[in-house]
Amino acid sequence: MMDKLVESLREQGYTEYARFSFSDMLVPLQQGLKTGNIYAITFFIFVILGFGGIGAFIAHVLLTDSLSGLRLMDWLLRSIPATLLLVPLHELIHGWLFRWYGAKDVRYGVVWKKLMFYAVAHGFAVNYKQFRYIALAPFVVISLLLIATFLLVSGTPAKALLLGALVFHTLCCVGDFGLCAYLYRLRHRQPLSFDDADQNVTYFYALPGLESENP
Repeated sequence: MMDKLVESLREQGYTEYARFSFSDMLVPLQQGLKTGNIYAITFFIFVILGFGGIGAFIAHVLLTDSLSGLRLMDWLLRSIPATLLLVPLHELIHGWLFRWYGAKDVRYGVVWKKLMFYAVAHGFAVNYKQFRYIALAPFVVISLLLIATFLLVSGTPAKALLLGALVFHTLCCVGDFGLCAYLYRLRHRQPLSFDDADQNVTYFYALPGLESENP
């Protein structure tokens, strides 16, 4: 399967731009974030807004004396393990989008040493536009669900838990935003990405030419 895919891409004029083992995927996402392009900036804006929201929420709770400071911090800290419960949904959304675009062999896994969870489509190439939807769909869907629930519940502890989960889940999406930023640099070369789940390697292919007119 992989040989046929690579041969097909080469016939279309594509060449290998980079490859990374699943355990080394921090490298391209870091490179993407360092570019400071629209995806990197958007991620950092959401993080700043999230922590700003927590700060405003803490100030409101303490000023209204609706919950003690210690109990408030306790509920905010509980949102960290609570965020881990969102991981299966996060990865399933990735998987659903892969299948939506036609992938037949979707696999899930984790790199325990780096606590990196992933969903990949074995031997299925996605272009830049498809990639960004697959990558960012979990952030959008889960953020909207948490915000809607936050607005509907009335208890301060529940709101603290949900707000904390929203912020920590946003932080967990750094890889999704980083990889989008990585591919964004190559958008004028019509980049493609595909995974070899048997060898635990992700490939990036692109047409010859300049990386980008506006990195």
